[in-house]
Amino acid sequence: MKLSPEADVLIMGHPLLFQEQSQVTLDEITTRKFQDNLDALRQVQIRSNGIGIAAPQAEWPVRAISVGISDESRARYPDAEYIPFNFWINPQIIESSSDTCWTWEACLSVPGMRGWVERPASITVAGYDRHGERQEAELTNFHARLMQHELDHLNGILYPMRVDDKTMLIPNDAICHQDDWAEDWPTPNAKITPIGAISRER
Repeated sequence: MKLSPEADVLIMGHPLLFQEQSQVTLDEITTRKFQDNLDALRQVQIRSNGIGIAAPQAEWPVRAISVGISDESRARYPDAEYIPFNFWINPQIIESSSDTCWTWEACLSVPGMRGWVERPASITVAGYDRHGERQEAELTNFHARLMQHELDHLNGILYPMRVDDKTMLIPNDAICHQDDWAEDWPTPNAKITPIGAISRER
């Protein structure tokens, strides 16, 4: 398929978002069609003000993601670390830490909501770049979170499916009023952790 830079982001409920995507062959990565689709995927991410996007979110059923925080998208995550733009094709986690952390996650496919989600604090991820060259990275903190979130999309998982308590799923507007939340609600650390920051405790 040819992906349009004007493609809409699929919203939770669409069947493609719940499917595990197939591996991409190395020969396919270097084709003009695949390269054009990567560029289109990046444009969909930027146009949607996302810090990451997985191909199936743009109705492109392959194991590819685009990540990166631009000046525009930083407004959504003002306390997040800088993450350069990069493509990951066939990414997989080859190692993850036993220690975990929490943050308020959001998703272009789940508009208007945020969830307090626990994930491994650090990971080692391997895959291919847009040129079909193998790449590997040790990621920590918010960058590790972003990669795990996007990789979940390739396996048919959206972050609300990782929220372990319904009180940890809130309207996005509520995050702007954390100072007004009930004491220690929904947890002491969830109450005081701003968007893009990491908490080592629930």
